[in-house]
This record gives sequence, C-alpha cells and structure tokens, in this order.
Amino acid sequence: MKIGATLDPDLLNAVDAYVASHPGSDRSAVIDEALKLWQEREQGLAMERQIREDAKYYDDPDRVAWREIRDAAAARTFSKRR
Repeated sequence: MKIGATLDPDLLNAVDAYVASHPGSDRSAVIDEALKLWQEREQGLAMERQIREDAKYYDDPDRVAWREIRDAAAARTFSKRR
C-alpha cells in the first residue's frame, strides 16, 4: 500500500545512503524493515507490561491455588509418558 509520510531529513539521508551503497535495496524496503522492527519492539513492550501486570497478582491465594493444581496435573500427565 502506498502512503505519504514526512520524515526527518537526517533519517532520510541515512536511508538514501544505505540504498546507494546496497544495490537492489530501495527506500520502501528499508522503511518496511524499520517498521517491522518497531512492531516487534512494541509487541515485546506489550508482553513486558502484561507480565508486570500479572506479577501484581502472583501471590493472590486463588492464583497460587490454581498454579498448584495446574502444576500437579502437569506432573501427573508428564510422569505417565515415561
């Protein structure tokens, strides 16, 4: 999909320098890769936030009981496979 965007001139100069020194590459490919890296970073940050949020409830008695039940069930399941 084609879009329009305003870029920092220094960033665009860096992209153009990269494209000039890497035959077969183009601005779109470099920007696609940059956006993929941004998206991966955002997903990682979202996972970190979720883990931190879950950690707030780590000592909650209901969650502790559920983990014990889950772990016991997993131990039974995997011990049967031996």
